[in-house]
Amino acid sequence: MRKYLANLRFSVFFSSMMVIIIIISSCSIPGQSTAYSLSRVDYATPFAVPASTQVVYLPLVLGGGTAALEWTQLAGNPQRTAYVPVDLPKPWRVKWIWNGPPKGRDGTPAPGHLRLPRGVQPITGDGKVYVGHYDGFVRAISEATGDVVWSTSIGGQILNTAAYDQTTRSVYVGSTNGRLYRLNSSNGAILGNFNAGGQIYMAPLLVDNTLYVGSTNGTFYALDKVSLQPRWSYNAGGALYGSPAYSSRYGGLVIILVEGTPRPSVHALQIGDGSRRWQQNSVPGFDPEDRGNNLAFLDTYPVVSDVNNVVIVRTYRSQERQYMNAGYPNNTAPRTVEEIRSLLTQRPDFESFYVLDLDTGARKYVAPIAVGGIGDGIWTVGPQAVIKKMSDGSEIAYVLWRTYQACESLGSSACDARDDTTLGEMDLATGNIRFVQDWRNAGTMRIHSDEQSPLSMAGNTIFHAHWMTLGSLRITDRSSRYGSSYTNPIRTEEVYPVVNGIRIGTCPSRSNYFCPEAMLLPNDEPNQDPGFYIYYTNQPQYDLWWHSSTGNPNNRDLPSASPVRSAAISNNTIYWKTVDGAIIAVGP
Repeated sequence: MRKYLANLRFSVFFSSMMVIIIIISSCSIPGQSTAYSLSRVDYATPFAVPASTQVVYLPLVLGGGTAALEWTQLAGNPQRTAYVPVDLPKPWRVKWIWNGPPKGRDGTPAPGHLRLPRGVQPITGDGKVYVGHYDGFVRAISEATGDVVWSTSIGGQILNTAAYDQTTRSVYVGSTNGRLYRLNSSNGAILGNFNAGGQIYMAPLLVDNTLYVGSTNGTFYALDKVSLQPRWSYNAGGALYGSPAYSSRYGGLVIILVEGTPRPSVHALQIGDGSRRWQQNSVPGFDPEDRGNNLAFLDTYPVVSDVNNVVIVRTYRSQERQYMNAGYPNNTAPRTVEEIRSLLTQRPDFESFYVLDLDTGARKYVAPIAVGGIGDGIWTVGPQAVIKKMSDGSEIAYVLWRTYQACESLGSSACDARDDTTLGEMDLATGNIRFVQDWRNAGTMRIHSDEQSPLSMAGNTIFHAHWMTLGSLRITDRSSRYGSSYTNPIRTEEVYPVVNGIRIGTCPSRSNYFCPEAMLLPNDEPNQDPGFYIYYTNQPQYDLWWHSSTGNPNNRDLPSASPVRSAAISNNTIYWKTVDGAIIAVGP
């Protein structure tokens, strides 16, 4: 896995919901270097204020206050869009770190550190953050303090994300013991359970008064969210590992991902009675010659754009498919959208990103997104798209995609198939992609073709949950004159990163896990911008908890390896679960 030295910068973004007046005893942030380019950042308001700084918040009324939006299930909502419609106010600070160093102290993981499964994403509700673990316990963490409020054992292993219901104040979570549980969010008491007949690997889907879940026995259920009694069931004809998604179109649909031989398939079910609207069998999820025990949809989920009438599906592929060997320089992807489409049309074995029509399940178009991965090892899955709703009601997607234009910016001698990934804005009606400024090797984003980690978005700010760094960029200008090429992208500015750890003996002016100078990472990793950190150590914690995947769901290394879940954004707070299992809460 390639790692690059980077001279990184720091930046800020504006919140339309609040004006922040900061009275600072000096005119600069401690450790700030005048070498940083003013064209990239706004120095007027730092994200993290030094301890000596007095902060005064003045509310600004712009037709409404900042929404208190909850992240109540996988990817934030039933459509799995991983998007919330408000930017976070600033300045930012570390609110707390759970399952990391001893509370309030620098160092390495505290005794009792938990290696959380990679499919688990923090969710919120009732003033708490909820996560499950291999040990069969569901833990509720105070949003205010980061302390565990309660923990409840349900047995088996919890390998995926829970769901929270506000009206009943219930937490729903599945286990490999084959049961789905409903817990009281106040105290963790078990209010009921349902026997799904097989191991539950997926995250439950909550839509209004109905909970949807399936298991490895191939049966998918719609359950009453209070009694957990079945409303209907559907025999999918194959094991269910990937998580479902919802569409409000056509009377309401649930999209499920079904394993099978010789091919996996995608099914759309009517929410009223579970009848199948369509089945799509032409989404290849593995390389037949290397299939073995690998699964197409493990830890993946569909994402729905109701406005554009499409559902996006991602599948696992052999990591060797990243090296395209298709006549382009150094095994990279082609330069243009048209050339990439042409190649993938001829060579579908380089695809793992499929856009399907919600009405019929037919392929909408060949998306110009070639295979990319997250550093899994033998098998890999690329990150899902983020679907953003614009002010006019339209929806667009933000994606990581591969193009030789990103690679050639490094110079031909430094360019190969691991260097051709960049950010893009996809028109979901056509599949065309515009370039988004990524500040390659000069910013907080570590974007490589074998390190394509999951995305989420708050307002105009994109978060990239890499295994070493939570990088973030704010879009500042997406007008039509930009986006046509890598050298003329949609404009962005950098936002402070969060890193897994910094070296002992560095950053003497650090305070509350904020380093106001360039952060020096353990083990000679690339330096990072001023920003936030979790551990103070010379041993990279992500290396200690990293395990190469095999694609076999019975191998516990797979769920605990490289990240497949994005950062969650809830109630003006970012919750990032790191590879080693710590959760850091950052916000105003």
